[in-house]
Amino acid sequence: MQDLGADLPKIAVMPQSPQDVLTLLSATLTMKEKYATRPLITMSMGKSGGVSRVTGRLFGSAMTFGTVGQASAPGQIAITQLRELMDILS
Repeated sequence: MQDLGADLPKIAVMPQSPQDVLTLLSATLTMKEKYATRPLITMSMGKSGGVSRVTGRLFGSAMTFGTVGQASAPGQIAITQLRELMDILS
């Protein structure tokens, strides 16, 4: 995506296992440390992907998404809860 000129590359995946979530976080860290020329956004969806929404910035994801009201994607966390969890981990 970066090589194709995306201003802010983003990838959201639907993990089939906890290993899939770890794979995404590891790939995010590798991309950030070795290849990224601009910020990137990554996240796993669904319940098992919630950890990537909360910890993504620790691995190099530039932002995440929280809900205000109705979720628009599986696994989105209410913004108030998301802020609280991210504050605990920072």
